[in-house]
Amino acid sequence: MKKLRVFLAQLSTKLGDVKGNEEKILEALEAAKREKVNLLVTPELSTLGYGSGDIYLDKVNENLESLERIKERVDDLYSIIGYVEKDNYGFFYNSACLINKKSIIGNYRKVQLVNYRLFDEKRYFKRGAKLPVFDIGDIKIGILICEDVWFPEPSRAMALRGADLIVVLGASPFERFKKEVWENFLIQRARDNILPFVFCNQAGCQDGVNYLGYSMYVSAAGKIVKTGKLLEEDYVVVEVDLEESRRLRRRDTRLRELRREILEELLRAYDEMEDDRA
Repeated sequence: MKKLRVFLAQLSTKLGDVKGNEEKILEALEAAKREKVNLLVTPELSTLGYGSGDIYLDKVNENLESLERIKERVDDLYSIIGYVEKDNYGFFYNSACLINKKSIIGNYRKVQLVNYRLFDEKRYFKRGAKLPVFDIGDIKIGILICEDVWFPEPSRAMALRGADLIVVLGASPFERFKKEVWENFLIQRARDNILPFVFCNQAGCQDGVNYLGYSMYVSAAGKIVKTGKLLEEDYVVVEVDLEESRRLRRRDTRLRELRREILEELLRAYDEMEDDRA
């Protein structure tokens, strides 16, 4: 049976405390090495911290210098780190990079930025527009960031590109029924695509906001296999069954039965909606 050992570092990072966040990430990295896992995942924007405020505009270079130091500590272990990316034009992105052997071998930019209540991402970040998959040895993984997984299209594109696993980084606050919201979305996306999902969320309290924690592994059948603690920091080690998806897809033909003309009809419906809104 083909399995992947994944270490979900459910951290309580602080907005602007780049040095403190780096220490937590490096501690998690050493713990992941002791657990002999294949892949480490941190929460969304874990180098700079998640929140709202112009501190994002002041500490991006510091966060990039921190990422360089973290990168130098990553050897054979694959690691997905949430950080703020800066492109050649000076635009910022809410991104996650895949590191192996002291090199960044993949990068993903959040495609569905959030702007309601305490969220103010569009003020600081540019949206991503690509939905790649990345190789970890002979395994392909997709990366999503938080609310990306609330939309069906990103994970479906990654499933069509051959992903064996979808990894989701989050910084989702606690509120009434939020635990159930995450359960429902992750289970639904796993069932949509007949793929396993792992979710690594931020925990702890910052500026009066409590973060949910509750990282989890959902199997390709849509079953919650393991969860992290609510609200507090936790290290969650899971063994992802990568064969289950292939077994289930022999009987469940939905991906095989996907039709180009139906996808094209969906795009026409989208254009009609946009024309009505113009």
